Amino acid sequence: MLDLKTILIILVVNASLQGIVWLFVWVSQRHLYELTLIASAYIVFAIGLVLIIMRGPAPPAWHIVLDNTLVNTGLILAADGLARFLNQRRFPLVNIGVVAFSVAFWSLALALDPTNVAIRTHATALVTITAVAIMIRTLAFDRTQPRFLRWTTIAFLVEHAAATISRAWLTAQDQTSLEMPAADNTTQALYFFEINVFVTIYFLCLLLMVGLRLSSDLRQKNEALSNEVAERRKLQEQLSASLAAEKALRSEQHQLLRMVSHEFRTPLAIVDRAAEMIDVVLDKPPETVSKRLTSIREAVQRLLLLIDRFLDSERRQAELVQPKRIAIASLFARVQRHFASMDAGHQLTFAADRTLPFYWGDPEMLATVLIILIDNAIKYSPDASPIEIAARSDDGAITISVTDHGIGIPADELDSVGRRFFRASNTKPATGTGLGLHSARQLLGYHRGMLNVHNGPDGGTVASVRLPLPGLTPSRRSAEDREVA
Repeated sequence: MLDLKTILIILVVNASLQGIVWLFVWVSQRHLYELTLIASAYIVFAIGLVLIIMRGPAPPAWHIVLDNTLVNTGLILAADGLARFLNQRRFPLVNIGVVAFSVAFWSLALALDPTNVAIRTHATALVTITAVAIMIRTLAFDRTQPRFLRWTTIAFLVEHAAATISRAWLTAQDQTSLEMPAADNTTQALYFFEINVFVTIYFLCLLLMVGLRLSSDLRQKNEALSNEVAERRKLQEQLSASLAAEKALRSEQHQLLRMVSHEFRTPLAIVDRAAEMIDVVLDKPPETVSKRLTSIREAVQRLLLLIDRFLDSERRQAELVQPKRIAIASLFARVQRHFASMDAGHQLTFAADRTLPFYWGDPEMLATVLIILIDNAIKYSPDASPIEIAARSDDGAITISVTDHGIGIPADELDSVGRRFFRASNTKPATGTGLGLHSARQLLGYHRGMLNVHNGPDGGTVASVRLPLPGLTPSRRSAEDREVA
């Protein structure tokens, strides 16, 4: 003889332990949040069974309503948790309806006919079949789990539904009371024994599904990792090929620079020698001719110096810049002499604050920067239009501005000024190559300086050079106190 109360206690322990197991699984696999719903279903079901076991000979109506509602809620939570886990369609209205039906129907049935156990048993069977039907539908439409496992689980669900219908039919025949479990109630004992077996088998099937999903997730992660490793290896190969091509290109560039350096020196040396011979051959040449010859030789020497600095690829970076102590007024005087020899000095006005500190920098580079900026101002300004060159101390730096009253720069093109080969749309085709301001920025970069070009308030262009003080640390300080003229 099966003892109904003992079977119910075993079922409570079984459901509780399984609920705890699902909680532990969820703690170790937090991304499977659906397991918390399944764990809740087992625990709520177990609580409902505990209340059934605790019924007395004449339990109050609220007691019966509460324990049946909890059991039914556990069933519907289990169905909803399975649907969530397998990413299948859920039925939230059905879930809410089952809970509302449990409260309303049991309350009404106990109020109208408290001795009629059969009608309440039929209602329990209806809720159980509804939950089982949702589970069967979920498994039937799922394609993530193996076919054999899905249909095995469906078979056990169908078996449990058949057992529930049989129990409801037998209860209707003999009107066995469920208000307090009886030791000799064989029908109910067999039914709850079947529930014990079903809950255990269903737990094992669900556990297999979770394990297979975790295995599938791990396999997908491994495949993704393998694909990423292959992609990274491919990118590494492409990078190695690019670096090899870059190395070859740099080698060709160095060869070209060496050739250009050699080929430029020869004609420049000829020009310098010719200017020197003309000055020697002519007996007391006119002052204008002498000034022109001097200007030619200075320009040639500056070009030769720049070639030595920048086209000789064998030089170290540190040798490119040769800082010396510079007085800005002396730098202005040098630039002014350059343009005076070209009959362009009458347009220029130089103004340097007498309180300006000395600056440590490369005089050839800075002179070249100013010559580029002033040459641009002359080129894009009307004849005889004044050009102001001013220097002042400004917040830990020396600021040199070159202001003209020429054609200016279109506002939408200001951001592009200084890019290699860029020329404003309002310039004439034959007036430049677009390399001047780019070169100036490159030279200023060696001094950690900045070049800003913008339109003036009354038209024209303002080019501002900012040189942080005190400048560059000289590689040799033997000429520390010598002012560069």
